[in-house]
Amino acid sequence: NIGITVRDIRCVLEGHPPLMLEASGKCVSQPGETKLLEFFAQVRTKTQNSFVIQNPTDSDWKLYPQVATQEPPGTNYFSCEKEIVVPAKKDATLQVYYMPLTMTAGDATGSPSSGKPRVEKHKGTIFLGTPDGNAVCYELEGEATPPEVNSRLEAKVPCKKKHTQAVPVKNWLHERQRFSVTVELVSPEPGSSQAQGISLQGVGTLDLPPGLEREYRFSVYAYHEGSALVRVHLTSQETGEFLNIEVKFDFFAAESLATIKLDAACRQVVRHKIAVANPLMQPARFTGSTSESFFRFSPETLEVPPRSEKTMELIYRPLEEGEGDAEVTLKSPELGTYPYTVNWRASPAGFERALVLKAPLGGSTVESFKFLHYAKEMVKYKARIEAAPGAPKGGVDFFLEASEVSATGCVNEPVPTELGVKFQPSMLGECRALLVISGPGGGEYKALLTGFAQPPQPQGPITMISGKQGLVEFRNPFDKPTDFSLQVDNPCFMVPMRTQRIDPQKSVQINVNFKSDRSQGGRLIISCDKVSTPWIFFLKGEV
Repeated sequence: NIGITVRDIRCVLEGHPPLMLEASGKCVSQPGETKLLEFFAQVRTKTQNSFVIQNPTDSDWKLYPQVATQEPPGTNYFSCEKEIVVPAKKDATLQVYYMPLTMTAGDATGSPSSGKPRVEKHKGTIFLGTPDGNAVCYELEGEATPPEVNSRLEAKVPCKKKHTQAVPVKNWLHERQRFSVTVELVSPEPGSSQAQGISLQGVGTLDLPPGLEREYRFSVYAYHEGSALVRVHLTSQETGEFLNIEVKFDFFAAESLATIKLDAACRQVVRHKIAVANPLMQPARFTGSTSESFFRFSPETLEVPPRSEKTMELIYRPLEEGEGDAEVTLKSPELGTYPYTVNWRASPAGFERALVLKAPLGGSTVESFKFLHYAKEMVKYKARIEAAPGAPKGGVDFFLEASEVSATGCVNEPVPTELGVKFQPSMLGECRALLVISGPGGGEYKALLTGFAQPPQPQGPITMISGKQGLVEFRNPFDKPTDFSLQVDNPCFMVPMRTQRIDPQKSVQINVNFKSDRSQGGRLIISCDKVSTPWIFFLKGEV
């Protein structure tokens, strides 16, 4: 009962002169009699209990309850409002909430893998000090029972079609949990003839980040009409806590097993998985067949062991543009025929990898364009060069080494095929064109050709003997007749004329005379008004 008083506390208020305050407080002992509040709830569900606080004084009370969970330590299973107002001469009821996240030992099934035993009861305390010097204290005890079915979902699923079912699972803790998961058939009775026609498959673990919700997915496949009840049981590997989620399935007869829509660009692969389940106690063999050559199954024949499930891939690789319907079928001597309709569409193929060629003005280069042939039959391809998209004119600087190329039919792997393309620039800068290769049954290939014309490069040396005439071959790279200037930088070398007009794309031989009593070198320099860089031919005179 020791009182504490602090005087002359200066309180500054906006728009008001400062006030002087005095604060008094008194420490009281714990009440002699502690009362008990009991709680009963399913684990991870919220329940509440309450008690009454009486205010015999003439002023209102604003109280701040202090609640704490003592067992298990480090948890907050018990809670209440942060403050409560008790009017003068009246009563107020304080609600206390109990939200257990773990089961107690009396009702729990299973034990935590961590080895920590469960407590018999969850315990806590709540304390309220009142302004009249008294206090209210309660002991809190809670019992958490195992959960029943947390949620039940319903789904309608066609027979003979794999269905993936998602169930939402929320992590109730603020720490990562790993769950062991079992998916079991509740109805019809496991082992019965009806149950043999229902297949369930799911992974055995699920990791959940702290406080987040994710979906657990499992697959179900039924052969017969009817209904089934499936239970998903998730157990925390750390705490032993568990939850149950049930899914009620109604299986109805499908009019058609499936219409598969496949859309791909030419020569691109699209894969579609088809699940095949064997509910029998003996192996079942499935064989795939297709009505079009651009479909195939992988593998072509599949044996499914008893009471198991596998998948076959339907592979679609179109070669020519178009659209239509095709029939693909899975046949099993044990389980019958599974027909599917494929609605397919083949869009134009994109461009192949661009071919880049570089050559000096006046020179040329040849590169091979390589492509893969996918058709099962031999195809004769024809090639042509067109103007590139957005280019002002056709690819006049590109030439084909051959206008046709043949490719043998492929068996398992595509057949590499190539075609030579020549680049002979007629101007400086960049030049573009489009290479088109097409053949019946093999499709069409398009590739962008990009040529970079570089400035004339020095050539030689060209050897010539003193007193004899040497020849230098030179081609006019331009598309118009052009006057070229000829000069040598060593007087021992001579050309018969200073200028020469050459027709477009024509090659000429320029005579060069060398006369000297000793071996030496020089340069033939050919220039014109269209380019700033001349053609230089190194000359090597020998005696």
